[in-house]
Amino acid sequence: MTVVAFAGALACVIGMAVALSQVSGYGWLQRIGRGYVTLFRNTPLLVQLFFWYFGTAMVLPRSKYPFLYVGSYEVKIGVLAVALVSGAFIAEVLRAGIQAVPANQMEAAMAVGLTWRQGFRYVLLPQLWPIALPGLANEAINVVKNSAFTMTIGVTELIWQAQQIEADTFHGFEAMTIVTLAYLAINGAIFACFRRLERLAKIERAA
Repeated sequence: MTVVAFAGALACVIGMAVALSQVSGYGWLQRIGRGYVTLFRNTPLLVQLFFWYFGTAMVLPRSKYPFLYVGSYEVKIGVLAVALVSGAFIAEVLRAGIQAVPANQMEAAMAVGLTWRQGFRYVLLPQLWPIALPGLANEAINVVKNSAFTMTIGVTELIWQAQQIEADTFHGFEAMTIVTLAYLAINGAIFACFRRLERLAKIERAA
């Protein structure tokens, strides 16, 4: 679950930054944001994993950049690839949510003396979360499911461990059943948490 935790956090940071770039008033920032989303939404995660896993070792060899390979290199690449791909989808969820809030809301906030940052925090965010939370819940679940692909570069996640159990005990069906139940439990907990957040956001908005 290391990949899930770190990739999920990094994807949220990337997604927010890219979403803000797409709704900014700067054309060059908008183009960068759109280019990022286009690239990572339309490239399979498996391709990204192999690209970063083999490409990094070629461009930044271990002999010259040993600090990059301290610890688990595979986990670092897994976190990076999953975060980059998931960040693109999160960016689109947040961009759509931001654009769903009428533009005159921010204009009114700044007209009464709030800074852009204060307007974003006190005016835009309270209206954004009820809109974006369902999409963010889907992306959080996708991060968990996508972490399974990191097995292909040697990360010892759930499916890898199940395959090891199957190789040692020949109980593949039982091992995969446990893994399936584990994924259901994890994603079920994520879904329940986001549903709770949705209800709280609606209550706050109504208040």
